[in-house]
Amino acid sequence: MVLATEITNFPMIGYEEVRKMRNVLFLMLALALATAGTVLATGSEHEVGGAAERGHTIPFYTTSAAMRFQCMWLQGEIGEKGSVARVEFMFESGGAATTSVEGCKMILCHTNKTALTNNFKANYDFKTPFEVFSGAYSVPEGLADGDWFTLCEPDNFTFNNKNNLLMEISWASSSGGTTKTYISTTDQPGRLRAFTEAAETGVLLANQGHIAKITIGNPAVSPTSLGRIKALLN
Repeated sequence: MVLATEITNFPMIGYEEVRKMRNVLFLMLALALATAGTVLATGSEHEVGGAAERGHTIPFYTTSAAMRFQCMWLQGEIGEKGSVARVEFMFESGGAATTSVEGCKMILCHTNKTALTNNFKANYDFKTPFEVFSGAYSVPEGLADGDWFTLCEPDNFTFNNKNNLLMEISWASSSGGTTKTYISTTDQPGRLRAFTEAAETGVLLANQGHIAKITIGNPAVSPTSLGRIKALLN
């Protein structure tokens, strides 16, 4: 039998002790999730497009009324079959990082072309283009020179590791400043641009390559996630 005096003398737990216990439990859960995410992650990153030489305003040149843009990366640069989980560009600090575009579409497409032509549709090389993003898009703020930023995280495109990979970006209107991203200027398949989102042909920027990072598979959980969880507990 438990006596009343025993209940009365049972030590009371104060608010601060409860808060500390809660924080410990949350941190244990966060660590478990982060560890699980790292274990389950199978993503591998591939930097493509050549060597970063200089910044360029295309495809986020907001001085124009609209844009249709294509770039291409060679199969040998990627070298792995699998789902494309993320495509990123490299920010160059000579431009603004406040670009927002409306009516934006991003497309990925296999192609046997080894160099782009000035005809957008012909560059698909009779392959099926997959829309991997549609809507409003904004370049993240607070980027430093050389930072990677995400363009899209497709859930419907598998790279076959046989053909080359074409990416197309178009938008219908914009606001904010022009963003520069890094390009290379020699021995690449070229870049194509037109200042109309539905243009059939454009100006070919021959031999240029667009610097990108392509993640194949499931990308790892960002280590900053744990930091955000810890901040919530303070």
